[in-house]
Amino acid sequence: MKWHRSLSALALLAAASPALAEEVDQPSEYRPGIMVERLYKQQIDDVYFTTWFGRLEKSEGAWRDVYFETGEKYVNKGLISFNCAQPMAEIGFILYDVGDFGFAADRRVVRVGFADRKAWAAGRFKPLWGETPPYELYLAARQRFCK
Repeated sequence: MKWHRSLSALALLAAASPALAEEVDQPSEYRPGIMVERLYKQQIDDVYFTTWFGRLEKSEGAWRDVYFETGEKYVNKGLISFNCAQPMAEIGFILYDVGDFGFAADRRVVRVGFADRKAWAAGRFKPLWGETPPYELYLAARQRFCK
């Protein structure tokens, strides 16, 4: 009976392992000694995609600061700050693009008010045009870190 449970557990683990393999932490490409996890895979066009990775940097009450990075199609890294209890609260970004994370001269700050979210989701919010974090990354970070 004991071996039967062990085999069942192994079968469940084997069935789940492909999904788990994508969720496993990996070293950050830009911050030595920091581990990040897969948050969102963004389809760019028919051929290209980029995977956004992140980690919870700070949790203060309902506010979350999440470090994010990607480097497959383009390089981007920074922090996104949002409120888990008040979904209509402003979302803040500190973006470092190809610069060094944390280096003040490379930093760009963007704030997304609730009224700007539809434009951001549709790719029409000028401060986040181009190779910047997509709206779906915010949704994925919220889902992951607002538990």
